[in-house]
Amino acid sequence: MVRARLKKNLGDFQLEVDIRLDPMTYHVMLGPSGSGKSLTLRLLAGFVTPDKGTVESPKENRIVYLPQNLGLFPHLSVYENLTFSYLARGQRPPQSFLDELIRTLGLNGLLDRLPRDLSGGQAQRVALGRALMAGPRVLLLDEPLSSLDFHLRLELIRLLKELKERFQLTILHVTHDPIEAHLLAEKIFVIEEGRLIYQGDWGGFLRCRKMSPFVSLVAAFFRELDLIQD
Repeated sequence: MVRARLKKNLGDFQLEVDIRLDPMTYHVMLGPSGSGKSLTLRLLAGFVTPDKGTVESPKENRIVYLPQNLGLFPHLSVYENLTFSYLARGQRPPQSFLDELIRTLGLNGLLDRLPRDLSGGQAQRVALGRALMAGPRVLLLDEPLSSLDFHLRLELIRLLKELKERFQLTILHVTHDPIEAHLLAEKIFVIEEGRLIYQGDWGGFLRCRKMSPFVSLVAAFFRELDLIQD
């Protein structure tokens, strides 16, 4: 389990969150643009220092962060990107795990390509592979589907679910897309203006009566689709 109580001020913006990530659970943080989603991930990953608070996590819980821009090295091949964390230390990557990852992510035939020669979906799968090669127990995903078209989003949603089960991951995935959240979340966090206004299961969120404008809009949208009842 990961538990974090964090405060951070950036100019006029104030973030204050108390968040718990349960083991081997797919968490989604949903909120409008500018609500503090990405900042929360960077705080959890240790890339930003909180003004107050700590992240509590067992030592064996390696946390790996996948940024929205993917962070692939443009001058390295797919294979070199996948194995970078090992090659940079002069170590050989674990071949059996690497082979399993390449099969699972469908990267056969792409290993010699450079990132510029990849489609959006292919680049996303390579970035996921590189993150998994680092051996995370906790994977932080910053809007991983935002640049993909609808077909590729559905394909990656299926893959993310499979990866979570196969590698027994705890995942925190941030998005502003309620459909994406609905398809993925086992536990959902809703954030607005730097504050968590809900954490729990999806059904409880949609039936929440302490409605903010954002929650009301999302709930009304799903009622129109007849996914929930009053």
